[in-house]
Amino acid sequence: MRRVRSSNLILLVLTAVNVLIMGLLTALSPTFLSYGNLSAVMLRMSELSMLAIAETIVLIAGGFDLTIGAVMALSATVFGTLYVAGLPFPLLVILALASGVAVGLLNALLVVVLRLQPFIVTLATMSIVRSVVYWLLKGNVLSNLPEGFLNLGYLYVLKIPLLFLIVVAVAVLVFVLLRRTVIGRRIFAVGGNERTAFLSGIHEDRVKYLVYALSGLISAMAGLMYTARIRAVVPDMGITSPLEVITAVLIGGTAITGGKGSVLGSMLGILAMYLLLNGFNLLGLNPFWQTIILGVILIYVVGQENIVRGLRSFFGRRRVQQRRA
Repeated sequence: MRRVRSSNLILLVLTAVNVLIMGLLTALSPTFLSYGNLSAVMLRMSELSMLAIAETIVLIAGGFDLTIGAVMALSATVFGTLYVAGLPFPLLVILALASGVAVGLLNALLVVVLRLQPFIVTLATMSIVRSVVYWLLKGNVLSNLPEGFLNLGYLYVLKIPLLFLIVVAVAVLVFVLLRRTVIGRRIFAVGGNERTAFLSGIHEDRVKYLVYALSGLISAMAGLMYTARIRAVVPDMGITSPLEVITAVLIGGTAITGGKGSVLGSMLGILAMYLLLNGFNLLGLNPFWQTIILGVILIYVVGQENIVRGLRSFFGRRRVQQRRA
């Protein structure tokens, strides 16, 4: 019950923070609430929201995935290079998504079989996948892509971007998976205490293969969505995504130690981050400061308990010293 109240409190606080940010931006910039600006925010946050969903699943299971941005680039690269090679469109999509699943299964294999730390494993595979992307593209940008596919990036349904609706659909499906199925309960159990999950009859290794494969699949979908939005495949696609996504997911209440988190919280975290970035752009703030602010937020979110404990200890010692003096 305490966990439920805590998670609900985080969602309420995040909702209030988003409302506050929107109120401030509305007062500071008359163009913030324009349809053009809001639709642009929904478009730009679409692929990062997909990556946040992928990262949330892995973190809840007690894992870590730094390959999400590289997988996004890989799926787009596979799609673009195979299109140039003349393969049919349905096969392009299947192979692009399969490349993401393959990277996810490789991550799980190294974590499960070699018992390596997920952070180290995904850091290494991120570098490998990124190198493969650079090798396939040879530093070039692919823009000769199917026109019908590229048009999906700016297709609207009831004045809402199709890409954003895809994010909503995937978020709902993952929410149901995590909260309404046996598989979801097993994911939370493994993330909460792997030993206890094993003693309860849960095959924790199978859960790890599943969550990393899902992360790869959803990240690969994000790559196709990003390609449709910018109408090209670029080598550096998603290179800063891990910092942005992990920051937003942790802000949303997902525990870096596993066993706790929600898709809704991650979506609210992504929304808060993009509202801030959009506000920076509208107010003309130098992009240099945007990355610094994200880094500071990440440090605080990850270490907030230790920070608070350290401050209490510091001021407690100061009071003792003042009393003795």
